[in-house]
Amino acid sequence: MAITIGPGISFGPGIEIGAAGGSPPVGDNVTGYAEMPPPVVAGTTLEDTTATVNSPTGFTINNDAKTGIAISALSASNQIFFATYGTGIKTVTWGAGSTVASSTINVVQNAGSTLGFFVQGQTGAATYNYPFTFS
Repeated sequence: MAITIGPGISFGPGIEIGAAGGSPPVGDNVTGYAEMPPPVVAGTTLEDTTATVNSPTGFTINNDAKTGIAISALSASNQIFFATYGTGIKTVTWGAGSTVASSTINVVQNAGSTLGFFVQGQTGAATYNYPFTFS
C-alpha cells in the first residue's frame, strides 16, 4: 500500500520512514545513522573499545581519553559542505536524548566522504544520538 504525501503535511521528531531505522543523512551539516554505516564498532568507528553501540539511535562513549569518532560515508551534500569546513576546533550539537546537548570537537580528518574528530572535555560516560549538527 502506498501513501501519498501532499502539500502542508509535515513530520515531527521521532517519525521514521523506511526499514533502515535511525535518522537519515540530511546533508549540508547534519549527519545521521546512515553516514556511519553499520555496524558502528567500538574500537574502529569509535576509538573507545568499551563504547556501547545503541543502533540505530547513537552510541555511548565510556572512556574520556578515547573520544574519537569516524564518519566514513558522508552524503554527497555533506561532502560539499565539509569541503570548506576545514579541520581544528568546531562545535557539534547532538540529537535528542543525548546526555550532552553540544560539544566542542577537534576535527583531525576531513577528506572526501570521511570526517574524523575527537570530542573535547568529556567527563564520564556520554551518549551521543543522531543526528549530529555541525557548526
